Amino acid sequence: MVEHPHDDEAGPLSLSRTHDTVLTAPAEEPAHSRRYGRRVISVTSVTALLTGLNTSGLDVALPGIIRHFQASAAQTSWIVLSYLLAGTVLLLVWGRLADLFGRRRLYLTGVAVFAAASVCCALAPDTRFLILGRILQGVGSSAIVANTTALLADSFPPERLPRALGVNATLISATQAAGPLLGGAVTNLWGWSGIFWVSGATGLVALGWAAHILRPDRNSGPSERFDLAGALLSVLFLGGGALALTESGPRGWTSGTVVLSATVSLAAFLVFPLVQSRRRYPLLDSWLFRDRRRTMALLAAFLTATSYFSVVLVMSLYLQTLEHLDALSAGFQVMLMAVGSMLTSLLAGHLSTRCPARMLASAGTATSALGIAVLALALGPPAPAGLTGLGLFLTGAGAGLFGVPNTDALLSLVPAHRRGIANGVRSLLQNTGYLISTVLTLTLVTGHGRSGEGRGTTPPALDLNNSPEALAGRYQTALAVLFCLCLAATAASLLRGSALPPEPPPTRTAPPDRPGPGKSARTEGTE
Repeated sequence: MVEHPHDDEAGPLSLSRTHDTVLTAPAEEPAHSRRYGRRVISVTSVTALLTGLNTSGLDVALPGIIRHFQASAAQTSWIVLSYLLAGTVLLLVWGRLADLFGRRRLYLTGVAVFAAASVCCALAPDTRFLILGRILQGVGSSAIVANTTALLADSFPPERLPRALGVNATLISATQAAGPLLGGAVTNLWGWSGIFWVSGATGLVALGWAAHILRPDRNSGPSERFDLAGALLSVLFLGGGALALTESGPRGWTSGTVVLSATVSLAAFLVFPLVQSRRRYPLLDSWLFRDRRRTMALLAAFLTATSYFSVVLVMSLYLQTLEHLDALSAGFQVMLMAVGSMLTSLLAGHLSTRCPARMLASAGTATSALGIAVLALALGPPAPAGLTGLGLFLTGAGAGLFGVPNTDALLSLVPAHRRGIANGVRSLLQNTGYLISTVLTLTLVTGHGRSGEGRGTTPPALDLNNSPEALAGRYQTALAVLFCLCLAATAASLLRGSALPPEPPPTRTAPPDRPGPGKSARTEGTE
């Protein structure tokens, strides 16, 4: 017998090409084995610590970064936004590439890039290098995020997927809860760069564990072509739009940079659907939006992300500037939001098999709206610790209650070989919500976009020469905007309609264009 361990097409049963002898690989587990599914969750939980530490954890360390670099409001915004911008722009591309070339390859690449970028951030001598490192972190993070849910969906059968998503969401919430706490502790011990050193070390651990656990990708190459034109147009559309949005504050809507970015984004947006309609294998198939349940699930995910994401940033800045807490103490309080999400995510995983996604997800967004309203009313200074704690807990609890049923409802309406791009679209809209939420919050709270700011100018939200009432008003205005967005998310979730049996996977015959030399015209599965 001759084994071929490096033959990518070899599965649990491999035929020796020499003697046609069946070889059984006992180490290979069934596709949906409980043991393998739990191992995949352990992988995603470690990488969740990476992304959680660089969002909620960095929020707590942000005041220290501002003081160290004497960063202006615009530079402060880009330290936060560059990570989200790079991650958002590439989500569709990573999701589609994973469908074609394998999730494991793309996932490991993302973890490696993220770990290396974290070390670059820790060594940054000034804000320019720090922002460059944050961009590279976003590139790696987008590859991780675009593949996480699809990896889980491939590892669990449909009847166990909601619970798996609930467990994964609980672990993510736990890392988000640890993010502010760990970020505050690391910042107090080693300064702002400690956040990135810990991320680099955790990234190396995550890379080794994922390489050990995740099964090798079976396909030796794509069965469909990658839509390069669509990928370039999506990057131009998303990148140009995000750049115009973030630069409109400090430069104004009439500046050359903003006008050029907006023009490129609009042109790419108009050309993108035309190009996609002519592609046999488009980057983004319009089929995904033809069902109201899928469309409303995606819209609700976008609005929910926009409404709750910046609550941690708002409260971290508020507690350290107006309540005069140190980074660790602020991290303890903000941690309540992730604790709420952690508890309800696990509950939502069990309830998703019994309750309609429409009602469960809508109850979640309504709970988050109540929590944000409590926070807006509680801000002082001084703000009652009990009310702020309650508001943070309710906001996180609602987010946890929403995420699991909404994601499960979306994936149940998507065929397996399109989970990568479907999750990429969901992650894209979610990250776009994060980006818009952060831009709005920084504009309203730190004064990003106000004229007269230069290098070394203290952002108004950190300038204690302003009256406490004026500063508190900034935070309350930001929370009021987030509250309205959360109400809109509740409406979108309710509009998805009544629960219906999942529609069968749609089939699409390839367009009747002539095949190339040596190729046959054949139908390529479902889309």
